[in-house]
Amino acid sequence: MRYYFQIKTLDGIESDWDGIEFVSLDAALDDARASLFEMVAEDLKTGHATKLLGIDITDGNGNFLAKVRIEDVIQNNPRDV
Repeated sequence: MRYYFQIKTLDGIESDWDGIEFVSLDAALDDARASLFEMVAEDLKTGHATKLLGIDITDGNGNFLAKVRIEDVIQNNPRDV
């Protein structure tokens, strides 16, 4: 199934018009968590305050399926930034 990552920032929502194929919603959630963590880490490594808030995962019709919040990613990721 194709899942769409709507990136939520302090400035609004960056819509994903292409989507990505995953075997399950759990697989999409894992990828969203890793992607969000990497985006936040990149902001911090370059000395910028992140504007990222999270990622909403939707289906092809725009129906909300799941949410990954920045707080969850930072608190639950054992890697060093």
